[in-house]
Amino acid sequence: MAIRPLVFGARLRDGERTLSVRRRERDARGYVVEDGHPRRGTQRRDHVSLEGALRDLARTWRSRLH
Repeated sequence: MAIRPLVFGARLRDGERTLSVRRRERDARGYVVEDGHPRRGTQRRDHVSLEGALRDLARTWRSRLH
């Protein structure tokens, strides 16, 4: 039986800003958080676990309110 990694992704959008979580393209064991805005460009942050990526996504999403 073949073993496939869990596939996970999320995208949050507020106006022109987009936050997304997805698997790394080259390393299937990691996740990438991308924070994209037309004026600031896109920032990428790599994480080794889904938990860390989701924590970063939540912290970044909440920070937009302050």
